[in-house]
Amino acid sequence: MKVRKVLRSITFRTIARYVVILSATVFFLLGALYGYFSYTYFSDLSDSIVDEIDTIKLIYRGQSLAGVEQYIEDQRAHHRINRFYYLVMDAQGNKVAGDLPAAPSYREFSGGWLGFQIDLLEWDGQVEADFLARPTALDDGFEAIVAGNYADAVEKTGLVFSTLFRAMFATLILGLTGGFFSAATTLSRFERLKSELSTVIRAGPGQRLHVAQEMGGVRELAVVMNDVLDQMESLMQGVRRVSDNIAHDLRTPLTRIRNHLSQLHSGLDRATEEDVEGIIAECDELLTSFNALLRISALEAGSALAGGTRVELASLLRDVVELYEPVAEEKGITMVVSDAGPQYCLAEADLLFQLFANLVDNAVKYTPAQGTVAVRLQARPAQGLSEGAHSIIIADSGPGIAPADRKNVFRRFFRVEASRGEQPGHGLGLSLVQAIVQYHHGSVELGSNNPGLLVRVKLPLA
Repeated sequence: MKVRKVLRSITFRTIARYVVILSATVFFLLGALYGYFSYTYFSDLSDSIVDEIDTIKLIYRGQSLAGVEQYIEDQRAHHRINRFYYLVMDAQGNKVAGDLPAAPSYREFSGGWLGFQIDLLEWDGQVEADFLARPTALDDGFEAIVAGNYADAVEKTGLVFSTLFRAMFATLILGLTGGFFSAATTLSRFERLKSELSTVIRAGPGQRLHVAQEMGGVRELAVVMNDVLDQMESLMQGVRRVSDNIAHDLRTPLTRIRNHLSQLHSGLDRATEEDVEGIIAECDELLTSFNALLRISALEAGSALAGGTRVELASLLRDVVELYEPVAEEKGITMVVSDAGPQYCLAEADLLFQLFANLVDNAVKYTPAQGTVAVRLQARPAQGLSEGAHSIIIADSGPGIAPADRKNVFRRFFRVEASRGEQPGHGLGLSLVQAIVQYHHGSVELGSNNPGLLVRVKLPLA
């Protein structure tokens, strides 16, 4: 199955659209959570720094600078994790206490907040850290800065966000991959259903779709289609029975009338003989139509060839051409026969003879004087290059059939408007041709011979 066909299928596009929308929603949700977490963290950090500044102020008022130094040492000793960093400077900007370097290079934010970056000496080496700090003035010209390190929080948040982003990307890839295989499976099921429907169209409405191997909606669809086929077959059988009954009921009295007219024919004068001959000819035409209808119905009821014998096609085609050569010579039509040696087909010889006789008869009938009718039995294809079938072509140089009418001419009693007044006929010849071809598991196609009509009949190998 082609990848492009799967990618263009409705199933894959629906799944892909859903996965993309879901991934985009998750991405925006992650962004919102990241923003909310960052805001909450920095809000809590700023509040704790303010509280620590108030504590420094109280200690300085009660215990002066020595108390502040002792408090900072205690904090460094007892709070290794999530502790604050301090800097106390005198009026000249000299460091007098704390663990921050004197006068760091900082950025000022609104509300009196500072931001700076320094290298800290940790147990695993020197680490570059980001700080959020707030200065406060103490008595006697001293100034204190309390800072909080937020690098760990940013790193952890980034790690979580990066992990979730990768998970979202993996979900997108896996979702599209799963959607592709799901679409391929669904498309394969519908392709199988389509293939079975094509078989039903070729073999006739007596065939049914295989329901047991299907599931879900495809199974329900197959069941409904089988119900439709059941109804179609019932209706077609009803119409066929009606047409068969009419043909049977009318053929018997017509046969009697023709027999009576034949008996009267010998005892009549010349003028009356011509009238009776005309009536007999009309009866023959009607009987031919009814016999063709009955034969078509019998072939369609038989569904497909179950037995038959090995028929040599080249010899059969030559016999058909020899039968019509006198008629062609009267019109000055050249008949050309070509074959590629003996080829055998499992068939009923009389039906195949009728098939090709109808096609050659039409070709001779519609080819103008000095025209050409060609009958060709093409060579069999090389082994393995195709399915393998006999291909017989009957081509003429007549007016041909318009592409719009090529399917309709196989319908019973259909005749092209241009030929209705020019050539006699009852519109059953090609219907009988199609019935015989389908009975033999073959196919018939109409094309252009530029000019004229080209008919290609394909029959399975023996």
